[in-house]
Amino acid sequence: MNEKSIYLPIVFHFHQPVDNYGWVFEDSFKKAYEPLIDNIYKYPEVKVTLHFSGNILEWFLKNKPSFIEKLKTMAKRGQIEMIGGGYYEPIFAIIPYRDKIAQMKKLSNLIKKEFGLEVKGAWLSERVWEPNYPSFLNEVGLKYILVDDNHLRGTGLTEEDSFYSYVTEDEGKTLRVFPINEPIRYLMPWKPTYMTIDYLRDAASEKGDRVCVFISD
Repeated sequence: MNEKSIYLPIVFHFHQPVDNYGWVFEDSFKKAYEPLIDNIYKYPEVKVTLHFSGNILEWFLKNKPSFIEKLKTMAKRGQIEMIGGGYYEPIFAIIPYRDKIAQMKKLSNLIKKEFGLEVKGAWLSERVWEPNYPSFLNEVGLKYILVDDNHLRGTGLTEEDSFYSYVTEDEGKTLRVFPINEPIRYLMPWKPTYMTIDYLRDAASEKGDRVCVFISD
């Protein structure tokens, strides 16, 4: 029998609302953002994907230069990927088309300028999805998006089907969709480690073509 395997992309989301209190930024940085990145930094072989909203990235650039330098080092050694999204975390479904494009480009351009990384994927604010999203996401050069797996199950796909990526389209513009796995989102942070391992072992396949996306915000 062939050994079973499964891909486990790990994504971390960083955001604070615009004009939030300075002490909230500082407290979150000391308790969550800095310890997380410091620990990942120690293990170059561990690769993760990061998403920063534009306003929190601005705050890091202004107030935490050493944190930014650490991220730049991780980017140069191929340890991190950065995905884009709306600069100020808008709900895309309720803003004009031109603003969707502008917000996406603004964040992608900042990431390219500061870290030299090309943005190929995106995080959707509050994980809100609409069927017409592929048009504007494709227009700004994105190749893939992360969506809750319940969107796929709502179309009739099974839980087993949600371990694969899919291509969707709008007006002929295509986009690859990676489902965010709901069970793993609650297992990894809150349950004993063996439960995550057991879940992944059960989900793995001999072909090794399945993917279980974990995202933490």
